[in-house]
Amino acid sequence: MIYLITGKPGSGKTTYADRLALTLVVAGSRVRRIDGDKWRQSHKNEDFSEAGRILNLESAAREAGKAEAMGIVVILSFVAPKKQYREMMARYWEEWIVVHIPGGELWEGTEYEVPDVEELRGGHNG
Repeated sequence: MIYLITGKPGSGKTTYADRLALTLVVAGSRVRRIDGDKWRQSHKNEDFSEAGRILNLESAAREAGKAEAMGIVVILSFVAPKKQYREMMARYWEEWIVVHIPGGELWEGTEYEVPDVEELRGGHNG
């Protein structure tokens, strides 16, 4: 199972994701957290262009899919500002839920597409 926690910068994605992870660990799940800011740093990707964003999100989605295949619950916290980005990420996963955290502020020149009801229902591949 994958949880994609998404929202604008400063909305509380990381805090929510960390609390969800703790809740799941206490319930006995094996959990992996992948935080967007830490992921960018560890992969030295400071490219916020369209191509840079896609590269960043796709690499994290692939990594999450590998962990999910091993029975690990993965919680990602990423801005993932466009629906097409989130759909691209989900192609790597078996089962997922999207959680949108409202609030926060965008960088100048950036838009954020709020997930619609269909996205928030999550999905299942396979």
